[in-house]
Order: sequence, then structure tokens, then C-alpha cells
Amino acid sequence: MSFKNKSDGYTLIELIVTTVIVGIVSTILVYILISIFGTLQENRIRKQLLMDGYNATTKFVREFELVTNEPNLLLSTSSQIQFNTVINSVVTTISYQIVGTELQRSVGAGALVVISTNITGQFQYYLKNHIELVPPLSSGQRSTVRRVRLTLNMLDNQSNRKYTYIADVFPENYRFSGGGS
Repeated sequence: MSFKNKSDGYTLIELIVTTVIVGIVSTILVYILISIFGTLQENRIRKQLLMDGYNATTKFVREFELVTNEPNLLLSTSSQIQFNTVINSVVTTISYQIVGTELQRSVGAGALVVISTNITGQFQYYLKNHIELVPPLSSGQRSTVRRVRLTLNMLDNQSNRKYTYIADVFPENYRFSGGGS
């Protein structure tokens, strides 16, 4: 018995089968990679949306907690709040407003700055006994506010999901005293 050494190369059928297998495997890999990158993009957008909501509510809480008493509440509607607070020993007017799908903020006479987008939301105002006041509030009603609630609904347009942030804030003098007088 003798074995014939075949060193002439591959047959046409072997080349076609190999090419088809490589094509199938590479197509599957491309679909997997597209799926992975799509998921990463969705997670990045969701994370940014959630961080915007968190930062906006945290900023509002930090600033409104510095309000020393209720006369510093200057304007109170369901879409806008304006109050005086002390920052670096200077009385400063801060305004938050929800316009369309944006939460905007201004300090003093400064321009409005968008601090969160793709939102809906509202401001709610409560008495000491947790009864909600219906905005817009008159000056007499503003003097009885003991808690403000900011509700932000963060809208993820790609997945049609809504994430809700709720921040309850008490002016400084009423946080630990059970609500003041």
C-alpha cells in the first residue's frame, strides 16, 4: 500500500464550505455586537436620565432647606417656586420652574439654566398637619407652608419608561421642631 501525498491545495467545494461557515459565524457575531452596543447605549441614556433627576432634586433640597422661615417663600405655583435663602451670608433669590419638559433654575438676576430635561413634574405645598394647599398660593397661604414636595417624572423616550423622583423638603427651622408654630 502506498499513500499518495496530496499537496496540490484545496478543492473548490472545500473553499466554498469554509467561506459559507466563516460568513455565518461572522454574521452571528455582528448581530451579537450590535445587540451589546444597543444595550450599552440604552443603559447610558437611562443612567444620564436618572442622574439628571437625582442632581436636580438634590440641588433643590439643599437650597430650599436653607430657607429660615416661611416669609422667604416668594412665589408658589404647581410649576414654579421662588424663595430667598442665605448663601455665603448673602440673601439670594432662587427660582425653579418647570417649562415644557425642562426643569429650569435661576439664582438672583441670573439667566434661567436648564438643569434637567425630558421631565414632567410639579411642586406641592403642605401645612404642618400634612394637608395639601392648592396652588397658586396667596401670600397668606405661603406663610403657612411647612413642607414642599418636588415630583419629577423622568421620561425615557426610547423605552417609554417613566422614573419618578419625589423630594420632600422642610425649611430649616421646621425640620426638627415638628413643623414650627
